[in-house]
Amino acid sequence: NRYDLLERCLESIDYPVDTLIIIDNGGQASLWGCPWLVDHRQIDDYRIWSMPSNLGVATSWNLSIKATPYSKDGWLLLNSDAWFEPGALQQFHGECSPDTITLAGHPGWSCAHVGRNVVAKVGLFCENFHPAYFEDNDFERRAQAHGIPIVHSSAKVNHDNSSTIASDPSLAEANAKSFQANQELYLRRWNDGLYPMFEEWSLERRCELGWDK
Repeated sequence: NRYDLLERCLESIDYPVDTLIIIDNGGQASLWGCPWLVDHRQIDDYRIWSMPSNLGVATSWNLSIKATPYSKDGWLLLNSDAWFEPGALQQFHGECSPDTITLAGHPGWSCAHVGRNVVAKVGLFCENFHPAYFEDNDFERRAQAHGIPIVHSSAKVNHDNSSTIASDPSLAEANAKSFQANQELYLRRWNDGLYPMFEEWSLERRCELGWDK
């Protein structure tokens, strides 16, 4: 819902991108128009998918991965409220590998590259962490359990943390509920031995924790 931050993010791209996918969980990108994409010199192809409801972080990332299964090296997952300093994207790309998870910025998963071979071994993100928080921690621990290296890049990536919540005070209460529930799920999976079982997506949990009720 902060398309001004999305614009800033895209304007910071100064290195060639083959395919850019925008998962529009706010459903308003078509009204915004995204004029900064049409003539972007570094983006070869782009797709904007407006969702009828908020898919959440894990589901959005999974959708992007499943929609581009033939990606050669992997997938760069970038928060819309993050942006690159000049030259940072090229540096970051140079440190990525099909066999690693590469993180930049703070928190690290605001800009993350998940290698193709990582997804082949680990699978997708757990969508029961809805709509946000702990899906990245869970995936990282699963990757480490498979011996996947985690690379921390020094590329300068900036991030305005939790911009969606900050833009709408009514979301704070909903976030407090979903954050606690996701934290409890994370602890159960890792402290109580639920892992390596990969929990299937739950309709009940999706409806209970959604911010779009």
